[in-house]
Amino acid sequence: MSNSRNNELNNGNNEKNSLCIVVVLTVMTACEDNNDSTINGNRSAVPFSQIQLSEKSAYEAGVPTVTTTQTYSYSQGQLTGFTIVQSYSVQGEPMCIENAASVTYSEHQAVVTDNFGNVSVYTLDDKGYATSCTRQENGTVRTYTFSYFTAPEGKYYLKNITESINDGVYASIDIDYGNYQALRILQKTDTYEQAYTATTPANDGINNQSGVPCLFLAELYPLSLHTAALYGKFLGEPFPILIDRIIPDGNKEVTNYIFSFDKRNLMTSCKEVINSYGTDYTRTVSYVIE
Repeated sequence: MSNSRNNELNNGNNEKNSLCIVVVLTVMTACEDNNDSTINGNRSAVPFSQIQLSEKSAYEAGVPTVTTTQTYSYSQGQLTGFTIVQSYSVQGEPMCIENAASVTYSEHQAVVTDNFGNVSVYTLDDKGYATSCTRQENGTVRTYTFSYFTAPEGKYYLKNITESINDGVYASIDIDYGNYQALRILQKTDTYEQAYTATTPANDGINNQSGVPCLFLAELYPLSLHTAALYGKFLGEPFPILIDRIIPDGNKEVTNYIFSFDKRNLMTSCKEVINSYGTDYTRTVSYVIE
C-alpha cells in the first residue's frame, strides 16, 4: 500500500523528570481587529474556536498504541496556532510528546513557526489567500506557488501547489474542478507521477458544514507540509461537498470514506477504508469541533 501521503511525526529528545515530554510555543496573533465574518478583507473566517483530529495507531504486535491528536485553534475567525500530540504508554506509564506552532499575521503575510525552528512565510493576496510561500527547515529552503479555481458562486478553491527546492521544481499537485462529482487530482514528486479521481455521491452529496479539508489532500505531499494553511484557509476554501472515494489511475487501491455527525451536522468521525488488492486497511479519525 502506498505511503506517499503519510505524515512524518517528529520525536523529542529532551529528558526531564516528568513522564510527559513537552515542547510548547506560545500561540500568538498579531491581528486583533478582525470581525467574525471576514478576515483579511474578503476571505471568510473559520466559525469555530477549535478543530481537533485524533486517531489511534498500532503498527505491530508488541509496539505501544499511539494516539495522535492535532488541534487547530482560532480567535476571531483566524488560525492562531496548532499542536500535534503523540501519547502512549510504556510499561504502564503514560508518556507524551507535544509539538506546537504559532501563527502571526501582518499586512499580506502569515508566518507559521514550529518548535523545531521551521518557518513558513506565506504571501497573501487582497482576499487573504496565499500566492506563494518560503519555508526554511534545517538549512533547506523550499519555495511554493499557489493558484486557485474561482467557482461561479465566488468561492476560491486550491487548483495548484508547486514546490521548488534549490530553484528546481520537485513536487506539485493539480486539481481539476471540471466535474464536481469527479475531481481530477494529479500528484508529481520528483520522477513519480500519480493521478486520482476524487468522487462525491451522485445524488446524495453531503455538505461539508464542518469546513474541514479532505483527509486525502491534507496528507498528500507537498500539501502535507501546509496543514496549517489548509485549516487556516490560507489555501482557499474547503471543498463544499465531502469527498467519499479516491480512485487512483491504473491501481487497484481504492479509498472510501464513511462519515459520522453530531446534532449540529458537524463531523464527529471519518472512517477511511483502503482496499488494496483485495485487502482492507482501516483507520478512524475522530473530530471535536467547537
